[in-house]
Amino acid sequence: MKNRTGPSTIVILIVFILPLVTFLLTIYTLFLKNQMNNLSLKIVALENESLLSSYEPLDGSDLSLEPILTLPELNIGKIEAKKQYNIKELTYEELLDNSLTLIEPVNKGAVKIYDNKQKAFEEALYALEKSIPYFIFQNGDKYYVYREDYSLAENQDQQYMFSIQIYLYTTPAPAMFPTIALRKAGIPAIVYNGKFQTSNEDYWSILVGIFETLNEAQQYMRNMDEEKVYELTGLSIKDRFTKGVYFNGTESI
Repeated sequence: MKNRTGPSTIVILIVFILPLVTFLLTIYTLFLKNQMNNLSLKIVALENESLLSSYEPLDGSDLSLEPILTLPELNIGKIEAKKQYNIKELTYEELLDNSLTLIEPVNKGAVKIYDNKQKAFEEALYALEKSIPYFIFQNGDKYYVYREDYSLAENQDQQYMFSIQIYLYTTPAPAMFPTIALRKAGIPAIVYNGKFQTSNEDYWSILVGIFETLNEAQQYMRNMDEEKVYELTGLSIKDRFTKGVYFNGTESI
């Protein structure tokens, strides 16, 4: 006897089975769409995070680098100490890493020179703990400490110091990444915000060190480890040169 599909079987298939299959397919489709949205969000997050740890190095002759990302406005405002430091355990690298990030052609405060490591560290540590902008630089047996609250010497209207410019950008963000990498390695780098004389447009360059005399700056410049800087930043610094920076004491700028 042959099996035949009767009208009742077809009715059951149309009324119950097909709607159930359609419902299950709809649920599965929504599930897949949600998973794809989550995946897209993760990809975007990873792309944004990667910008913070990478930059494209340029050659010194090209000053038209576009910013990789927009950073908050840079300034030499107050610095907050990250933790309590013991002067006996404090290192030069820690003081440098916690110092200010940016200087300008003319700055409030002054630079003092110490031949005693303990005294220089105490001066920088005080600034760190009191959230006073400062910068510390060691060159041989000399310790240079800049602090925003330092006054100029008597009969001194303005203090003129030397530094070494190793690279220049037309936007601030790309200058920050190499500066951070250099500081982590103990190289006293800092970002300088100046203006082009012809166009009066802003530029941001990377400076290294603060020096009392031109001869001292030139000697340091000649002895800089070009290979180390290149390994840390991907930048060639063959075209580096000395640059002047002014300090006005505690008077308002």
